[in-house]
Amino acid sequence: MTTKTRGRITFVFDDGYQHIYDQVVPLLEEYRFPGVFAIPLDAGAIERTEHRPTHPWRTWLQLRSRGHEIAAHSISHVNLTQVSNKALDQELREPAQRLQAHTLVYPGGACDQRVAAAAATYYRAARTTRRGFESRVPDSPLQLKTFNFTRNNFSPFRANRLALWAFLTNQWIIETYHLVDDQETEKEHAVPLTGFRRHLRFVSQLPLQCSTIAQALQQL
Repeated sequence: MTTKTRGRITFVFDDGYQHIYDQVVPLLEEYRFPGVFAIPLDAGAIERTEHRPTHPWRTWLQLRSRGHEIAAHSISHVNLTQVSNKALDQELREPAQRLQAHTLVYPGGACDQRVAAAAATYYRAARTTRRGFESRVPDSPLQLKTFNFTRNNFSPFRANRLALWAFLTNQWIIETYHLVDDQETEKEHAVPLTGFRRHLRFVSQLPLQCSTIAQALQQL
């Protein structure tokens, strides 16, 4: 007998780090959870600023056949609110075409009315960094809210509590991660892999639907 689900959870991973591909993807698949991976076309843009290895976008595309979603993250990970209209169109159009992406993740969460209007030309949904839950039918799919976890605000207990609240209130929680690594202790956007594993174990015990952003919108 299939347990009826209530609420929704989505796991998003920004920037295309190699260790996410190597460590986190197998962990998600162990629990049969799909992930959303936001990949800039220019992987070097991340490596030059974060000094960590990434995988090129063509490598990430292989995950689509395994149920994961590849989301656009611009070309160069630039603040989209600070570029010209011509550059903005290019930063949005090329990833949509090359990745065949339906979801955009705004680099750094930077979004204003101009950027959101431009994004609507190429994408069905876009994730900001505004904190909060979404309803099962979001009011603004191009300005989706999230809980952005860092070493300053992540603990398995806190993440579990938020997931439980999404289940109890029948809401949609989108969780955002960057670095998920037990060896990383310096970066602000890092959370421990062991803690993330404990969180996945808890979520797997809830009748909470886990889906990508694209899958969620297809079901509306």
